[in-house]
Amino acid sequence: MLSAEEILERMESEAPDERLTLVPKPPLDVVASRAGTSIDLRLGRWFRAFKQTRTNSVALIGAAPGPAAPTESSRTKEHFVPFGESYVIHPGRFALGVTLEWLKLPGDLSGYVTGKSSLGRHGLVIETAAGLHPHFSGCLTLELANVGEVPLEIYPGMKICQIFLHRARPQAARSRGAFSGRRKPALSPPDRNDPIFERLLMDPFAPVAVMPDDDETAMEVDSEGED
Repeated sequence: MLSAEEILERMESEAPDERLTLVPKPPLDVVASRAGTSIDLRLGRWFRAFKQTRTNSVALIGAAPGPAAPTESSRTKEHFVPFGESYVIHPGRFALGVTLEWLKLPGDLSGYVTGKSSLGRHGLVIETAAGLHPHFSGCLTLELANVGEVPLEIYPGMKICQIFLHRARPQAARSRGAFSGRRKPALSPPDRNDPIFERLLMDPFAPVAVMPDDDETAMEVDSEGED
């Protein structure tokens, strides 16, 4: 995991393939004074709230295209909140937000993002695209949930989460991750490109070949073998 000193070196690096970029750039003296291993990120101004509809359920395995398939616009509504104003999340409600900072990782750094414990103690649970791949670029989408008992006001510009960075084996720029390039919060369509799941969906009793970590020989696992 990168120390505060190493984070500063990456942010100030003159080599494009080693530079860690954040826009707007956090004050370097603040990063240095924390003497920690993370960088605080701030809440942006765009939100996407889920509508209360009569939809019974939404399949998270992806729906076949068609007029009845739920869409992002049919399920959610976008909101823009200016600086100085608040966005209210009521108890039991969920919304998507975005970081103020646009982030770009070099090819030899990856990271993970966590919420602020000071906010979690008030009932605000923050999840993100927690694992960041090398070459990621964009604003982070934040999953915001109020699990407390009272409405919570959050303000664009406030510190909302933190990113921890660690070294990774250098990778080619083709591996950016599914969430790269975004500046607004958006739903990610469920991925049905899963041959094993599709096979199980068609035949629940079909054996599936898996590869154990300590053996190069595939073995058959019966789907009825576990409760």
